[in-house]
Amino acid sequence: MTSLDRRSALLALARGGCALAALGSGCGGEWRQAVVLDPPPEGAACSGLPPPGTAQEGWVEVRLSDHPALAAPGGHAEVRLPEALLDVVLVHVTPGCFVALWRICTHGDCAVDWLPDEGVAECPCHGSRFAQDGRVLQGPAQRPLTVFTAVRQGESVFIHRPR
Repeated sequence: MTSLDRRSALLALARGGCALAALGSGCGGEWRQAVVLDPPPEGAACSGLPPPGTAQEGWVEVRLSDHPALAAPGGHAEVRLPEALLDVVLVHVTPGCFVALWRICTHGDCAVDWLPDEGVAECPCHGSRFAQDGRVLQGPAQRPLTVFTAVRQGESVFIHRPR
């Protein structure tokens, strides 16, 4: 039996999670706009997607009460749910609208940090920076972060984690 060091094991897990997340297209994926089911406030830009489905369909519930930093626009929280293969930074972008970005940098296996004052995710290991829509703003990363559909319903945000 071959033993793996911690870095190799984490990298293998991240790659497998990325493959599942993007249904075989890598960690790039395409950006999807967040949506809110409660009537959005004036000017909110989060509509047009279907309501969340079931856990069997890949929808993961994140209770807002578990993440008080998400109460107001500009707030963010790291959401790690290993049982759902989910490791994202969830950002409250406008009233009632959220974006969920995969937290593992596409350049390596470091978790990105959200910089709220700049509205970007940054990798502390090599300095890659990513826009709210996952685009690479600064390398060395060349592939964008996957952005998951995030839907607010009541006092929870549901993140779609394709299976």
